[in-house]
Amino acid sequence: MADQLDILIKNAVIVDGTGNPYYKADIGLAAGKIARINRRIDESGAGRVIDATGLVASPGFFDAHSHDDAYFIFNPRCDEKLLQGVTTDVIGNCGLSLAPISDGHRQDLWNVIRALSGGTMPEDAWGIKTFEDFLARLEAAGPTINIVPLVGHGTIRLAAMGMAKRPPSRAELAEMKRLTAEAMEAGAFGFSTALILAPASFAETEEVIELARVAGQFRGLFAIHLRSESDQELEAIDEALRIAREAEVPLQISHHKAAGKPNWGLSVETLKRFAQARAAGLEITLDQYPYCAGSLFLAAALPPSIQAGGPEVYSERLKDPDLRREVIREIEAGNGGQWENLIKNCGFEGIVIASSRNHPDYAGKSLAQVAEKEGKNAYDVFFDLIVEEQASTTVILWMMDEEDVKRIMKSPLTMPGSDGLPGFGQKRFHPRMTGTFPRVLGRYVREEGLLSLEEAVRKMTSLPAQTFGVKNKGLLKEGFDADLVLFDPDRVADKATFDDPTQKPEGIPWVLINGEVAVENGLITGAASGRVLRRS
Repeated sequence: MADQLDILIKNAVIVDGTGNPYYKADIGLAAGKIARINRRIDESGAGRVIDATGLVASPGFFDAHSHDDAYFIFNPRCDEKLLQGVTTDVIGNCGLSLAPISDGHRQDLWNVIRALSGGTMPEDAWGIKTFEDFLARLEAAGPTINIVPLVGHGTIRLAAMGMAKRPPSRAELAEMKRLTAEAMEAGAFGFSTALILAPASFAETEEVIELARVAGQFRGLFAIHLRSESDQELEAIDEALRIAREAEVPLQISHHKAAGKPNWGLSVETLKRFAQARAAGLEITLDQYPYCAGSLFLAAALPPSIQAGGPEVYSERLKDPDLRREVIREIEAGNGGQWENLIKNCGFEGIVIASSRNHPDYAGKSLAQVAEKEGKNAYDVFFDLIVEEQASTTVILWMMDEEDVKRIMKSPLTMPGSDGLPGFGQKRFHPRMTGTFPRVLGRYVREEGLLSLEEAVRKMTSLPAQTFGVKNKGLLKEGFDADLVLFDPDRVADKATFDDPTQKPEGIPWVLINGEVAVENGLITGAASGRVLRRS
């Protein structure tokens, strides 16, 4: 009797996610699972047949580092990721999740995450309070792709003590630990922080250890945006390793890089330290976006000492010329590398405006170019934008060297993560939001031969599935969830640029999620077969 299959994929070149060499076979799907993989499967019992001649079949890709938390509520299809072959998205990174929220500090959270939500959050989303509320809201949105949630340190700190720049009281720390445990019980896969972004940057190492330990008790991981990715990066790595060791928790280094021209080449030493840590028994992995520029909100370039109180407070204070002069002195002095000095790392010519609510004509121009056009000092352009727009102005930050990008990419510990900030309908944002995965496959696999196809797919699939503890995904294996990508290895390419980041990739005609066709011949079908996953 012929197999009873919902979908049969014929004549595929299978790259299964293990890193093993490809082989050729058919794949049968039934009830949302991979039912059979065999050299030849009879198609007479299949409800639908997809001819994959000339195409590679791989597991669906994981975006190991996204900021799509609010975007899934705004646009549950998450088109930009889906068209790249992303079937599972890790949210809640860099210490910024949309929950938990406390009534007393709801506005504080809104101020901090405004740049990550495009100012478009539906009103009912602000009825969210607990992490369970947030996951239920995501489920109600009907996402097209799977979601792996982390809970954020910055959000938890805001809920307990707002934007206070001090250590927590005993009661506040107890509340933060309670909120962390509550999120883990609701299904968070781990705990994230960004020790360069307020309010997490106000935390001492011991506070982070206490909270990471809670996540570890639930068998979650700890993801960290290091306190420095430039002048003090080695010291910041030592801090991260200490947190992971003392909290007894696996460590994920977020968007690893060596930022600022004086630090180019530092990845030789950072990767050596990570290898030594693994040899000593510490579970450590990395994610990375394959570009030489990053992206943040402009106000992140302020010294942490100015950010206390939040955007509404510091934007008002920065009207004071005396305070501006003090900030300039602190930036120019470098402050001994005790905070991430983005202006020193990039220069005003390397900070390019992606979106500005009040000045859309600034998009695509550097602060230096805006200053020249306006006949102003570049520092005044910087301060004036923050005064006008608080934390909503987003920028592209040119600060990395291609050789470091390649060296980090080749590490067996590294997986791709877009770190993309959604455009929310705007036409200017970092192209990593739309191009990360086809860029790896097209530029670094096919054109440059930096990675083999099998190794690149492993990094996008089984490595993140294993790292985050996601069951039944990340491999083309019988019994696993039917998340698959069919792509043309000779054509797959990113088309998004910094001038036009909205351009769709090429060479990814089919994407299937939990057994349903989500992309057919390069077009989104509208199938809402994604799931909000919960760590059990």
